[in-house]
Amino acid sequence: MGNRVIAKCIEEIARIKREREMRELLILICCAVLSGAAPQSIPDVDWKDFSYPLLETDSVPGEVRWMPPGAKESVSLINGRYVVPGNCGDNVRFCPLVTFDSVDYGALDGIKSTVAAVVLTYHSGGTANWQYVYLLALDSGKPRLLAWLRTGSRADQGLREVSITDGDLVLVINNPDKRQGDCCSAESITTRYRWVGGSFSAIGQPVYKPDPPSFDCTKAVTPVERLICQDVELSFLDRQMAKSYQMVLKGASAERKELIWRQQAEWFADYSRTCNAPLSETERRNCIDRYLNDRLTTIWK
Repeated sequence: MGNRVIAKCIEEIARIKREREMRELLILICCAVLSGAAPQSIPDVDWKDFSYPLLETDSVPGEVRWMPPGAKESVSLINGRYVVPGNCGDNVRFCPLVTFDSVDYGALDGIKSTVAAVVLTYHSGGTANWQYVYLLALDSGKPRLLAWLRTGSRADQGLREVSITDGDLVLVINNPDKRQGDCCSAESITTRYRWVGGSFSAIGQPVYKPDPPSFDCTKAVTPVERLICQDVELSFLDRQMAKSYQMVLKGASAERKELIWRQQAEWFADYSRTCNAPLSETERRNCIDRYLNDRLTTIWK
């Protein structure tokens, strides 16, 4: 009789312990679910696994355009990617693709809570690509879309930078009038937008800024340096050559780097000697153009 009572007590103690552990587990699960469903602040949102409005276009966009706020078409990113179905055959590599690019946070005048500026890139499957910028803020614990825009592709008002600065949205894009082929532009256009009456409006005049060369123009001494600083296209070529030089060095073996350094030094000596010689401005410009374009090709060999 005594043994049965003891056994019964042990069973009851075990049952109470299991119930207590189960209650604790349920509390933890509920806390995790509630935490995921209602972010405490806008940076807590996982923008790589999020749904965004997106209107596809039949042609490559060539300018910045604010999009309609009530667009019903949308894409849902998974791990920062969304493959656009159709028109790519059996090879998924040629499918249009939407990817997460970046996010910037800041305070916009007229918006009480912190605003996120999320950038997605639309890859056409060819050489064209453009960006979508989404402005979102938390409303009752959920992200609310304030506005969104689509940029042009690459040289045609493609996006360079977006930020929230001094209460305004600042957009920096390529100037198509200074395009250097389809990919690039030698000048940027900066426009500030302010949140007024429930939408963004451009304020002030756009700022046009030529891209500087790879060196400080305030220290330009040679005829070549002075001419590059005065010429937008030559400045662009100089900057591209310098970027290519850094890119080809990156990841190269020690032996390969030695070869690249020697080739670059030999090329630069020849370039400086030839293009700094007594020449007319037209001859000097042609000389710089020829040497920089040639080096942009040979540096990768």
